[in-house]
Formats: sequence, C-alpha cells, structure tokens
Amino acid sequence: MEEINHTIEGKIEFLHIPSEHFLLNKNRLIRVFIPKIYFRRSKKPYKVIYMFDGQNLFDEATAYFHKEWQIDETVSYYEEIGIRPCIVVGIDYSNDRLSELLPRFSNIAIADLAYKGDNTLNYLVKKVIPVIEKRYNVSKKREDRYLIGSSMGGLMALQGGILYPDVFKNIGAFSPAFPIFRYGLYEQPPAKDCLNNDDAFKYVLDKYTQKDMIDRFKIAMCAGGKGIEKRYYRYVNIFKKEMLNFKWNPSNLFIQVNKKYSHDEYQWAEFFKKAYLFFLK
Repeated sequence: MEEINHTIEGKIEFLHIPSEHFLLNKNRLIRVFIPKIYFRRSKKPYKVIYMFDGQNLFDEATAYFHKEWQIDETVSYYEEIGIRPCIVVGIDYSNDRLSELLPRFSNIAIADLAYKGDNTLNYLVKKVIPVIEKRYNVSKKREDRYLIGSSMGGLMALQGGILYPDVFKNIGAFSPAFPIFRYGLYEQPPAKDCLNNDDAFKYVLDKYTQKDMIDRFKIAMCAGGKGIEKRYYRYVNIFKKEMLNFKWNPSNLFIQVNKKYSHDEYQWAEFFKKAYLFFLK
C-alpha cells in the first residue's frame, strides 16, 4: 500500500472533547490549526473558524480520498502577505457522519439516517467553543466566529446560524446537501421516483429571510456542476435570488457557481481561498 505523506503546513494541536450524544467516537477528536504568528499574550484575540469534517481540512494523509481543503496552506499564504490569520478548529466525523450532520429540516425519513445534526451543533456550542475560548487567545465576539462546512456540513453551517444567531455571524455553506432531501441516499432522478422533498430548502430560505435575520450574517455559498453537483447549483442560484429579493445587502453575500467543479475537496479548497477574503474584509 502506498504511503501518503503528511501535508500539514504549520502547527496542528489535537484535543479530545467528549459528548454523550455521539453514538460512535464519544471522545471526539478536535484538530486546531495554530497560525505561525499566534501569540498567547497578544492584546488582540484571534478570530476562529469552526469547521466540520476535520480529517479533510489540513492533511492529505487523513483526508477522504487524500484530497484536503488546504486550510493551513491558505491561511498561511494570506498571513505571509499581511492578513492577520485565524485559528481554525475542525471537528472530526465518525462512521455515523451522515446522521451526525443531518439537521431536522424535514420529518421525512431518509433511508436509515437519524436527524442528529442539532445534537452535533449543541456539542459544538456547549462543549467545543468553551474549551477553545478557555485554552486559546481567541475572540468571544459573534462577529469573530465563523462556521463553515461542505455538503452535509454545509447544511450544518446554515442550521448553526438559524439555531445560534447570537453565536455565529459568518456562515460558509459549500455545496449544501439539499438534494439529499429530494433524492435520498439511493434514489436517482427523475424526481417523480424520488423523495421529491424541497421542504428543507424552503425552511432555510424562510428562516434567513425573516425580518430579524436579514443582513445579520455574512454568507458564502458555492456549487459546482459536474456529477452530482448538477443537483446542487440549482439551490445555490435560487438562494441568491431569493435573498436579494428580500433586500439582503449584496455585500453580505458571496455566492458562486462554477460548473467545472465536482463534489469534492478540490472545489471547496478553491472556494475557501476566496471566501476567506470575503469574510475577513
């Protein structure tokens, strides 16, 4: 078997933070990227990006199909050109990932999955964030907290803003997996043969277009166009259109569709490079 080299640029610290709600890996591994210029006694606390799928963020050796987001390389690059870096916190997934990252946007059963996403968000807010804010010199301000995920993690980022609007201001939903509510795990188009359920997408749109939610966040969203991503860009385009119809300020939205990309870490790594600047400017 070919050995995969580690590709971490900088320092990663590993924490184990337990949760009784997880079926598997209750003592969950948390990966914390520490920027090169991090100073514990800095008078200016660091901003924090919280992300799902921690195995895929920093290191090809641990990433799914050995494709990583290159978060460490991106933050380090921008640090070198004068942009103050963020600390990045990744929560590892388990073999129960699909259920752990499935918010209750619908009551329709999707195969044998359970709606455990809200428990995972509770774990992040009540267990992980307090540890990070005690252990590291990070800001406790809402505007300095970021929540980013892809696919199922994209759904979680959106739900994080809905459930905890006073905790997170910056939401990154990369290829949010709304098609799972329409097609399920195993069904294939045409839609008449599938779950055909867009209630989840409508729920998210309804929440983010409420009067007290308009312009309360900065939201970055993307989709590709190859393979299953053909099912994703429809939602991203409609989301942007509807948010603007409800008078969201375009400066609070960064939404792109590029049909050359597939549903994988290559797309999300490229979009993260752009979204990072959007969030920090």
